[in-house]
Amino acid sequence: MNTRDLAYFYQLIRQKSFSKVADYFHVTQPTITMALKRLEADYGTKLIQRDRVHNQLTVTATGQQLLTHAEAILNELTVARQEITRLTQQQTVLALPPIIETHYFPQIAAQLQAHQ
Repeated sequence: MNTRDLAYFYQLIRQKSFSKVADYFHVTQPTITMALKRLEADYGTKLIQRDRVHNQLTVTATGQQLLTHAEAILNELTVARQEITRLTQQQTVLALPPIIETHYFPQIAAQLQAHQ
């Protein structure tokens, strides 16, 4: 399974439009259609019902279940990417309460810099 297909599916459910999702990801509309077909083939079920006459999409029960998991998976991938980026940048983020940041930290930072 391609995680990009999950991202397309997630946006498709949110935006309810193949063309809007294609624009969002800067891909063609058939790319979104093929991603949906791959997911439906992988799971052996219809994930959405299309009403072409009224131009509407309805999420099936299995589609809703996949959406719940897709949201969690995509969130975890985002967190993993952020954590790996932080590790590869070899930077430490330090958060301090305002009084320490403005009063004590400048003195400590000056001392640390002097010792380098």
